[in-house]
Amino acid sequence: MSDESIVDLVKKHQEQGNDVLPDKSESGVESADNERMMRKAAMMSQNMPQDERMGGILEDLLKNVKEKMAWIEIDLPSKGLLYEKNVASIKIRPFTFDDERLLKTMDTMGSNADAVLSQLLDRCIDGLTAAEMTPVDKLYILFRLRGISYGDNYDITHDCVKCTKASQLSLKISTLKITPLDPEYMSFELPDSLQTVEIKLPRSQDEHLYSNNSNLIQNMHMFVRSVASISDRAIIEEFIRKTTVRDIDTIRRKIFLPEYGMEDHFFYSCKDCGTKNRVEIGLNPTFFTAS
Repeated sequence: MSDESIVDLVKKHQEQGNDVLPDKSESGVESADNERMMRKAAMMSQNMPQDERMGGILEDLLKNVKEKMAWIEIDLPSKGLLYEKNVASIKIRPFTFDDERLLKTMDTMGSNADAVLSQLLDRCIDGLTAAEMTPVDKLYILFRLRGISYGDNYDITHDCVKCTKASQLSLKISTLKITPLDPEYMSFELPDSLQTVEIKLPRSQDEHLYSNNSNLIQNMHMFVRSVASISDRAIIEEFIRKTTVRDIDTIRRKIFLPEYGMEDHFFYSCKDCGTKNRVEIGLNPTFFTAS
């Protein structure tokens, strides 16, 4: 049967005229179901000649979900310290069926799946764009959207690292610990050169700059604002090339493994062998499905 809703079919019937009929090339139950849907759409179309009337009917039909679809305000782990407009909180709303249909295109978009996800975020968020978010804020927002759209429980399957027994686990999104960003985090002293470095943290639009080790090494200097108050880009790049690996490791961890945001793992003990397992918290194939 067609993926189109009855409202979609009513609109199509009104746009194309009363001669819209189901495709006879279809067979069996699917053809019969489509024919019934099209005839029902035709009857509804005759009774709703004006868009205004359809809008009124839809508003009445959706009155019980209006409150559930309301925008809610959430505080960001970054506390707005990383954004020019100091955006410390944003508004989000649950996914609609139209949003979910957009999500389904990720299965066929391949490398463009990130673009689909960014488009979804921009539709469901007020206050920031997906491109200007930090990856840490972005992940937190995705989990909050998942929680208010599909339910607070998030199911995860994990294989024990010792006995390989699969465990069915569940965590509550609302209980995940959030560590806010420390205002002093971006400025620190290096262990060997003893120079004070000020860094900036990457945005989602910067992810191509550190997508692999080669890119990360080549572009690290782009995330350093200053070294000992010196902000000349050429000097910073040369300093990074010539200082110790311990200095570089400190800079790298501070930039790409920031100490703020939503907790990213939890532990459980395998019921079969008792081994303690660490489970990474991330997006899995059931992330965009109901609890």
